Amino acid sequence: MAQDWDNFAVIAGSAAGALTGLLFVAVSLNRDRIAGHPALRAQAGQTLVLFLLPLLMSIMLVIPRTSAVSLGAEFVVLAAVAATVLTAIAHGGRNQPAGDDSAARLARLIDRVSPNLLTMLLIVVGGCLQIAGDDGLYWVAAAAVLCLIGGVVNAWLFLTR
Repeated sequence: MAQDWDNFAVIAGSAAGALTGLLFVAVSLNRDRIAGHPALRAQAGQTLVLFLLPLLMSIMLVIPRTSAVSLGAEFVVLAAVAATVLTAIAHGGRNQPAGDDSAARLARLIDRVSPNLLTMLLIVVGGCLQIAGDDGLYWVAAAAVLCLIGGVVNAWLFLTR
């Protein structure tokens, strides 16, 4: 079943890899501004995770001879690890003093519109369906697309304001 998803994995993985590289360039060009604001650092970390998720899911999809149950378990574990990392990043950015400056307002806006919870739920549902013997890869594909869109929106918001 996963062989049918090879092209999707190549496209999503390539896009995620390219966006991850561009994020590093953008953050390095705005290093002083981002480093000086804990909430913006947290948003950069969140965006990095959102770009890495589709890359990792794509790698999992193209591993040869992986059973549906193993693939599903890998997705569930990946979602749990990513949720833990995103929670740690969010708490790190929130524990800092919340000023009224535009960067703090922007960080709060990004946090509100972030697709993190929905993305993790889609990955878990897809993984559980795979484990149960159903085709859960459409759910995983939706999560990958949501990650890429959410990451691009995050990057655009915190780099242009």
